[in-house]
Amino acid sequence: MTIPLVNQAHNTIENYLSEGDIAVDATMGNGFDTLFLAHRVGEGGKVYAFDLQSPPLLTTQKRLNDERLLHRVRLIQDNHNQLSTYLTEDSVSSIRCAMFNLGYLPGSDKTIQTEPASTIKALDAAISLLEKPGIISVLAYTGHDGGRQEAEAVKAWARKLPETAYRVTIQIPKLTKNSPPELILIEALVLKK
Repeated sequence: MTIPLVNQAHNTIENYLSEGDIAVDATMGNGFDTLFLAHRVGEGGKVYAFDLQSPPLLTTQKRLNDERLLHRVRLIQDNHNQLSTYLTEDSVSSIRCAMFNLGYLPGSDKTIQTEPASTIKALDAAISLLEKPGIISVLAYTGHDGGRQEAEAVKAWARKLPETAYRVTIQIPKLTKNSPPELILIEALVLKK
């Protein structure tokens, strides 16, 4: 049985996140990753969750309220490419994790979706703040207009990272459909002296 990519991302991230860490959900959507991160960072941690649309914020806010975890999260209605602005505003100098789910919110307006230029800008900001050890996970959905191009842009960006400092893993499930999602994990390594 194949483990869904989102579960693979969560399983890997669990190895990095601890009580008191700061994490980013760069693409909040329905709030499942935000909730996962809020559980993992504990009472002393903080999650910064971004989405362009207000419905995801409301859905995520309700999900967090139901679990009594809203106080661990800052919900932000803005493009993920602005993440460094909000973290700087809160005097955050480092993060342990950033999660990205690229594409559009299922069941919503498909014209509102992530785009390569803004995603790369957000990834640049996230990696500049990423602690070692730390992790960035990108789940790229490729079956919609622009999805394949965005996935390829992210992979090209990740492949340029120095191999001595980052481990990049790309997982593409062997599915029968033509455009399976892809999971790109970027792990910041502790350099050995």
